[in-house]
Amino acid sequence: MRLLRDALVWGYWHPFKHLVWALPDGAAHALAGALGRLLGRVPNARLAGMAEAARCIPGVPDDPAARLALARKALVEFCRTDVEVLLFPKLTPARTAALVTIAGRERLDAALCTGRGVMLAFGHYGANQMIMPAIGYAGYRMWQLSAPATALNEKLPEARSALVRRTRELRWEHEQTLPVTHVNVFGGLKEAFSCLRGGHVLGVAVDGGGGGKRAAVPFLGRTAAFSLGPMELAGRTGCVVLPCFMERASGGRLTLCIEEALPDVAPGPEAAARATARMAERLSRAVEANPSHYLYFLSFRLLMEKGGHEPFFVDDGAVA
Repeated sequence: MRLLRDALVWGYWHPFKHLVWALPDGAAHALAGALGRLLGRVPNARLAGMAEAARCIPGVPDDPAARLALARKALVEFCRTDVEVLLFPKLTPARTAALVTIAGRERLDAALCTGRGVMLAFGHYGANQMIMPAIGYAGYRMWQLSAPATALNEKLPEARSALVRRTRELRWEHEQTLPVTHVNVFGGLKEAFSCLRGGHVLGVAVDGGGGGKRAAVPFLGRTAAFSLGPMELAGRTGCVVLPCFMERASGGRLTLCIEEALPDVAPGPEAAARATARMAERLSRAVEANPSHYLYFLSFRLLMEKGGHEPFFVDDGAVA
């Protein structure tokens, strides 16, 4: 089984990648969708994990067939976002603009005009990594606070082969071709402060595992542990916080939706906790509207918990 998996992984990151590079974008997305539908018909751990994670989302019927159907839809979304990672080194301003529409760009421009810097706050929702090329290739100077893909080699609970570990290095190499400055969430935040104080754009995922301080906030009808780091950073720099979400239409085209700013965040942990709860509410609303966009990340967090990492949900498991 491991040999077969390794062969598939090698094929994906080598001949399949070059096939994707040779195809027009529409054909590449169609191929990714077909691959997702095919994988959804084959029993596999990723599909099963997403079907189980669907229990955590309010409004999803408590029915195995309904959860499986949602997981299959999420698998198509996962394949499309993963193929986009293969495309990162080939993206250009024109190609990115053809793939992604920015809705609410005027909010970003108005926020930047304040000179306080802008934090684009989002979750691991849909094609969230496409926010980087969408903003960077639109002409904005952007920094991205995140963990390198190689961090998974140390943090994932299951042992993987050297080939799988190498593909995470390749993924990180692809991410480094994007028009942003990467700031390692597990390192110092000096560059993030410099970005915001210089009046630029900082992208931050609010639901990740980085950072030491956490706040228990309402999320998806439960209580989840979100890092306080992003909103403490906002409070210390006085930046504008704009929630944003990458939505995908049925044909594969993306829209980056930049929402109204959160209220200004004052310095201090209490203000950061209130702002974190507001952001969690925005993310919860997006997830309940399009649960397939979040199932992969949710299943990943549940897998990490089984491997001994801190839980995402910190209540008794009841779903409202």
